[in-house]
Amino acid sequence: MKCHNPASTTVLSVLFWRSGIFPLEDKTMTHLKRSVCLLIAGLFFFTPFSFARAKDDPPQSEAARPTPNEVLRSAQIIFVRSKSVYFKSETLENSLLQQEEFQQWGLVITRDENDADLIIEVGRKVFTSSFIYSVLDPRNKRVVASGRVNSIGGTVEGKITDSFMKKLRTVRQPQVVAPVRQAT
Repeated sequence: MKCHNPASTTVLSVLFWRSGIFPLEDKTMTHLKRSVCLLIAGLFFFTPFSFARAKDDPPQSEAARPTPNEVLRSAQIIFVRSKSVYFKSETLENSLLQQEEFQQWGLVITRDENDADLIIEVGRKVFTSSFIYSVLDPRNKRVVASGRVNSIGGTVEGKITDSFMKKLRTVRQPQVVAPVRQAT
């Protein structure tokens, strides 16, 4: 059986080459076999390496990861992200910038999330007046601090600022160690 259209002959030949209905020319068959073999070889050759590479890359060891306190202590650039329509990032940014210690520690606010050493994420629980904030380390994708405040009896940004600054004070203030008395 012969097809009159050369393009359809090639397509039909490829589709039915095993059945023998449309025999392929030797060159076409050679190219087809070579292409299929390369494709299969590539799948078998590269796939194990990609899985092996994923397994061989050890996760960052716990000893190499900074502790949450170290992250809070070393951070300088902070990004504020609001996850609620009831809270604007700018209000928390303003509240933080008004803190004397914030300025003394050399902390700055950024609007570029990629530059941040810390991300403060604020969200509101549905049907409540509770706001939850999380302080994230963007390099390790870990939560290093968190808290919950209530909007009743004050501003949310003021309460979050107070809570966050209290956490920073505990890790940034030098620990006063009482001098050891020598026995005389």
